[in-house]
Amino acid sequence: MCDDRTDQEIEALLLSRRDFGLIAGSLGLSVTVPAGAAGLKLSERDVVVATADGNADAYLVSPTRGKHPAVIIWPDIYGLRPAFRDMARRLAGSGYAVLVVNPFYRSTKAPVIIPACAEPDSRGGFPN
Repeated sequence: MCDDRTDQEIEALLLSRRDFGLIAGSLGLSVTVPAGAAGLKLSERDVVVATADGNADAYLVSPTRGKHPAVIIWPDIYGLRPAFRDMARRLAGSGYAVLVVNPFYRSTKAPVIIPACAEPDSRGGFPN
């Protein structure tokens, strides 16, 4: 008697192949929705942050309304470039206030441009 009831409950909880396919397909489609598709309006601007070592130029982007958790992005050796601004926009589209700092603010303002080594004139003393 108890075994019959348990078997019926287990069978009622099992997914059919069709149900599993629908769930998997729905999850697959949900990850293809572009970042920032939530429709948040963003406020973005270049800012200057006063520090003990001087004024750091930075990029600030956040949703226009409300308070949001903050993220600080410290770029790599190429500095504050468009790729990091795009990353900040994607994070802000997910509900974060994002500050991208120019790590070279002590010596130069963003964007820090490093010449490509593919161009012979910019190689300097590098061998061909």
